[in-house]
Amino acid sequence: MTDVIAWPPFDLTGWELDEVYPQSRSVGLIEGRPRTSSAQRARRVATANITGIGKQQAGAGYVRMLNRLWAGRPNLTRIEACSTLWYPYRGGYDLRNNVLEWTDDGTELLWTEGSATLLWGDGAYALSGVPAADGAWYALTVSGLPPSRIVARPSELISVTDTTGATETAYILTVIRSNVDGVATIRTDKATAFTLSGLVSIGHAESIVFEAQGVPRSVQGVTGTFGYQWDFREVFVDEYSDGWTEIDPWA
Repeated sequence: MTDVIAWPPFDLTGWELDEVYPQSRSVGLIEGRPRTSSAQRARRVATANITGIGKQQAGAGYVRMLNRLWAGRPNLTRIEACSTLWYPYRGGYDLRNNVLEWTDDGTELLWTEGSATLLWGDGAYALSGVPAADGAWYALTVSGLPPSRIVARPSELISVTDTTGATETAYILTVIRSNVDGVATIRTDKATAFTLSGLVSIGHAESIVFEAQGVPRSVQGVTGTFGYQWDFREVFVDEYSDGWTEIDPWA
């Protein structure tokens, strides 16, 4: 099995997240028209700048230990990737939700109201959503939002989870403001209509396995700070014949 090492608790100083779509381009011999088509699967790419010092003066040490754990094998790491948006953009309004699971000695407990199963979330706002359409775009109509403010921005993730635990996720397409009742229809890039209703989360991280394109080095000066730049390319488990083993040495 190929090890996937959890990303260490680095202190970020810069971040970029995007997709690449490899293309094949050809020109017809007779009519001379160019033709473009997808050549390979799309992948996310990222660049992370980290400080070599950090709040615990441990940045450079984590870089070295991560390299030792890889020990010449594929440089795979799982990153809980934050949005491409400017990090203070939420302004104190956290709209992320995770479903809480209740158990009794390992047995799952269900919460109901009458015959309806209830979902419990750990977010500051109990957001609920139902499938909707916004013109030609598939959307979710979400209630429980803070009223009369921007609640969604392009490239953020939005997900809806129903009472069975099934989840559907998409990217938000444009800036959305809630009405005075805390309701908004949020347009997404989803290629098919949402089929689920339930607990909604907005702005949560993407969990991605990347391959680091080399291990960076940085020289520490006598004074001042120093840093490292990491460049990443997304990889998929079906590209590794022996599968993956996930390891978190930092927990």
